[in-house]
Amino acid sequence: MFTRRPSPVTTLVIGLLCAVLAGGCWGIAATLNDEHAITNEASAIAKSEPVREGFAWQIAEAIAPHSAATASTALQLANDISNRVVKSAAFQQAVTAALPAIYGQIVKGNPGDVVLDPALVDQAFASVGVTAPPNLALVARRTQVPDLRSTLDVLQTLSFPFAALAALFIGLGLSIAPHRGRAVMRIGRWLITTGLLTVLIFWALPTLAFLPLGGWIGVVGILLATGDWLTMPASVLAAFGVAILVLGNAGETHARRRELAVIPTPVGRTPVRSSIT
Repeated sequence: MFTRRPSPVTTLVIGLLCAVLAGGCWGIAATLNDEHAITNEASAIAKSEPVREGFAWQIAEAIAPHSAATASTALQLANDISNRVVKSAAFQQAVTAALPAIYGQIVKGNPGDVVLDPALVDQAFASVGVTAPPNLALVARRTQVPDLRSTLDVLQTLSFPFAALAALFIGLGLSIAPHRGRAVMRIGRWLITTGLLTVLIFWALPTLAFLPLGGWIGVVGILLATGDWLTMPASVLAAFGVAILVLGNAGETHARRRELAVIPTPVGRTPVRSSIT
């Protein structure tokens, strides 16, 4: 019975794709699980537009509830006060102090709401020359923040089988490749591409695209930018890929020269002038 031999190129590409998926799952999970790196960005997160808007709405609603019976001037005054309060240094300190608990809600799935420090909230109102409404509580509600715990569990779980499949298919692709040097050079090109994409996702894209856009996209940019520690190993991978390509091209050139050197050169016949009798 005829059995078709697997394509070495396809096998190697499948292995390299699995390697990229394994690295991507592990990198994203490791970045979001790094609580210390994310809490270090607490000041930037506290100043972000979505965080300010969410708490500004709570403040304005406490000062003048939005309803048909509320005068437009009262609503406008409440919005003005709330916008000034959320821009104050004391309010940013309150969000920064509550960020570890909010992080626990989002990443660890901790139950319960998070209440900002009432003393810092009162200080934020005082800094803009107004008094906080009685019994005001600014709350990050559990139902209003995303729960990434299951997503991170899936990413961490998938990274191991993808890594195993990558090792299996890459090893098989190299073993059945008719030109092993070219297969290794293909791996070098993938290393370069993967390294550059990692630098793009965790440094260039958040810094140059997401952060200037603001909104929740800006918050995503802040979180992705905490993974800038991946840019160093990614740069090393890209440099290693460049070295593989350089050495591979040099080896291919040397092999071609050796092949040409052993090819026999046909000996031409010496022309003989005919004698005239």
